[in-house]
Amino acid sequence: MKKVLIIEDESIISFGYRLQIERMGFEVIGVARSSEEAEVLLAEERPDLIIMDIYLKGAKNGLELAQEIHRTDPIPILFLTASTKPEIVAAIHELKGAQYLAKPISTDNLSDVLERFLRADVNH
Repeated sequence: MKKVLIIEDESIISFGYRLQIERMGFEVIGVARSSEEAEVLLAEERPDLIIMDIYLKGAKNGLELAQEIHRTDPIPILFLTASTKPEIVAAIHELKGAQYLAKPISTDNLSDVLERFLRADVNH
């Protein structure tokens, strides 16, 4: 079973993602509300996919956290963000193995991306 870590500071939003992701057959190994919580969870277990917001509580935003993670481990990251600022989108594209969906996230869009992730992983 594929393991997913959700990093999202809005509890109600992360709860919705968790329900949908689990219905698709993924195991949610944790939900972090800040960059610090995420770092603790990542030290304990390696997810197959990280679903993360750009704007987080804590010292680092999602992009900074993703860059830090990718310095040691190229875990695929799916950003779910309300920001469509060109500099944010460009920074996401610079990260290898990172994609993004613009909020509000439709369940179909999230399902499509997760299905593509599953298929891509099967082909490797």
